[in-house]
Amino acid sequence: MFSNTKITSCSQVLIKNGQAVCVGFRSAPNKPIDSKTKRSAENMDQFKVRQNLHVGMIKKPLEPYHPNAHRSRLPSPTVVMPYKNSSQIVIGDRSSFNKKQFVSTQQANHQAVQNFGTSNPGIVAEKTKRQKHLINL
Repeated sequence: MFSNTKITSCSQVLIKNGQAVCVGFRSAPNKPIDSKTKRSAENMDQFKVRQNLHVGMIKKPLEPYHPNAHRSRLPSPTVVMPYKNSSQIVIGDRSSFNKKQFVSTQQANHQAVQNFGTSNPGIVAEKTKRQKHLINL
């Protein structure tokens, strides 16, 4: 009696001892969800390499709606044109920095005498040595 009917509530109908018995759909048992793998799947989705989507593409992959989605933006230029007066010449080594490059000899050697605040000759001698060492840097 079930031979020509379309059954959507079960996978098949069997006759057992003269009675019709429905066999349910086979479903895999629910696997326990590991929070670490779920988090890594989210990260993989965020950081995967995507096509350069833009408005003018003929076939764009469907994505959930987002107001600033790349598929709704104009194409960005791939080549950046240099400015008219830009130069590629670099004079000197930009990685090294000399803090006394633009200090005159007068500024470097002739500083005002500081009041050390003590009359102890040992402390005065050490501070004078330190000051002369800083001048020679």
